[in-house]
Amino acid sequence: MSQHKLILSMSMGRKKRKIWPWIVGGIAIVIAVICVYALSSDDTNNIQTESHPIDINDLGMQEWEHLSELTRQSMDNDIETELPMPSPENANPFLINGKITRNQTLFVALKNHGLDINDIHQVIDSMQEVVDFKKTKPGDRYEVHLDVDRRIIKFIYEISPEDISISERNGNEYVAHKVDVHKRTERKFVSGEVTSSLYQSFVALGESGELASHFMQLFKYDINFGTDSQRGDTFSVLVDRITLNGAFYRYGRVWAATYSSGARAKTLEAYYFDSNDEFAGYYNASGQALKRTFLKNPVVGCPVSSPFNPRRMHPILKRIRPHNGIDWACPTGTPVMAFADGIVTYANWKGGNGNLLVIEHAHGYTSLYAHLHGFGIGIKKGTHVRQGQIVATVGNTGISTGPHLHFGVKVNGKYVDPATINSSYSISLTGNKLHAFNQKKDALIAAMTNPKKNGQTESASNE
Repeated sequence: MSQHKLILSMSMGRKKRKIWPWIVGGIAIVIAVICVYALSSDDTNNIQTESHPIDINDLGMQEWEHLSELTRQSMDNDIETELPMPSPENANPFLINGKITRNQTLFVALKNHGLDINDIHQVIDSMQEVVDFKKTKPGDRYEVHLDVDRRIIKFIYEISPEDISISERNGNEYVAHKVDVHKRTERKFVSGEVTSSLYQSFVALGESGELASHFMQLFKYDINFGTDSQRGDTFSVLVDRITLNGAFYRYGRVWAATYSSGARAKTLEAYYFDSNDEFAGYYNASGQALKRTFLKNPVVGCPVSSPFNPRRMHPILKRIRPHNGIDWACPTGTPVMAFADGIVTYANWKGGNGNLLVIEHAHGYTSLYAHLHGFGIGIKKGTHVRQGQIVATVGNTGISTGPHLHFGVKVNGKYVDPATINSSYSISLTGNKLHAFNQKKDALIAAMTNPKKNGQTESASNE
């Protein structure tokens, strides 16, 4: 080999040795990045599958006997007085839109926008007569109009589309007033026939599924609409319907409701008794409160997938194993209600039961809820709960073939079939109370029997 070639070969060898560490280092970095990404992905998946607290206010399910109206719902049509949401694409330097967040005061919310402190104080002071800021809550919306010096010209505060207040600058002071919203309450009679499900039958009549849910809540002590509802069953309801500026806003009070069940060969009835004391609530035709000592079902609208059976063949373990409860097949996230008033004695993971909730009740009763997705906010050992309170959501945790609720009941430490528990009426009206209720009931029946004569709006046929 010539001297020239030898020198060239040695030079190339040195270059390769210099490049090789960089290549190895680069590969190592790439591998490290991939590993970090994989680990972070696994962490994310783990977080998603963990049980998280549930904001009970977001579930949309209430203990209806204790409420005078249905929960607010968003409107299908815009209302002129409703505040517009901010538009990032067309940010206006003279307009601020926002919402009150958790644990935040209005003063702090406005201060965070860098507004003049004196203006903020004056605006809030001016609105004290028209807004009870002690009742404000997260989610309340506000709108601020500014001048070129970022001084407040007009401030709008919306608690709801029916409760809006405005404060405007007038010289060196601010003057506040309530927005005149044209609110109208119309009592409407709705009736129909079950063709597929009760929920779909309400929707087919042009009503919201929210009304169907409320209707099912009324009779939750007497019937399981998931299993007992049949094609051809009939229903009717007398309900207040509220509009704002001519557009439907929400439902108000349900005054009366009936359901004729083919499976039970009888008609269920509910009438609201607007007494000014602890007797206010829903009663059947005999003056017995619809509320009972125990709930018939801890979930609404779900079919039974497995009944109480001490000799059941376990679907996964493939051996005879007592099924000490009832399984309801429900979608993940379905609200679970407390069987009765009581104290939580367990709310945690429990092996094959997955997330397990145990509640102790009076007279030796204990209720158990297994395979839960998660627990309600504040639900932990020692928490006092009331009957019908949302305490958890249905899940698919532990040894489970799919999303469902396993519900068990013990009496003095021994499992019993929840379906056989006799739940007595919590209140039965007597004397003057019963007489007053019967008068109210007769008026409501007349309104449902002749809706047009009594100024009601009759629903269309469910065909």
